[in-house]
Amino acid sequence: MGGLGFALPAAAGLRMADPRRPVVAVIGDGAALYGIQALWSAAHYGVGTLFVVLSNGRYAVMDRLAEAAGAGRVPWPPFTEVSVSGLATALGCPARRITGHTGLTAALDEVIPSLATRNHPLLLDVAVTPDPGFTP
Repeated sequence: MGGLGFALPAAAGLRMADPRRPVVAVIGDGAALYGIQALWSAAHYGVGTLFVVLSNGRYAVMDRLAEAAGAGRVPWPPFTEVSVSGLATALGCPARRITGHTGLTAALDEVIPSLATRNHPLLLDVAVTPDPGFTP
């Protein structure tokens, strides 16, 4: 999908445009925070989108781009204390915190078969380890 803040509202809008179409959005936690309020809309309007948020507590793409541009230390801090699943719940969107591969596969095995008929969103907040070698 597009730039920061685009994926959550775009995925909800896509599902609203075609309620029979299964929609899964995979997004990083930093980008999700730019449009997190879309989860309220998805919950309020009964939009059955599955949101998979990969949470490493930082803006990894922006970190790497700044470093590549010679910025040295990035001017923004990590946000490891932010709970995306907590924010989702506060916005009325059901959410689960996933901390391992087994938990992720179990959640996906449970949810994927019902994607076409879901009438409520679900956010999977998947803990991932920051990868300092990642290059965008």
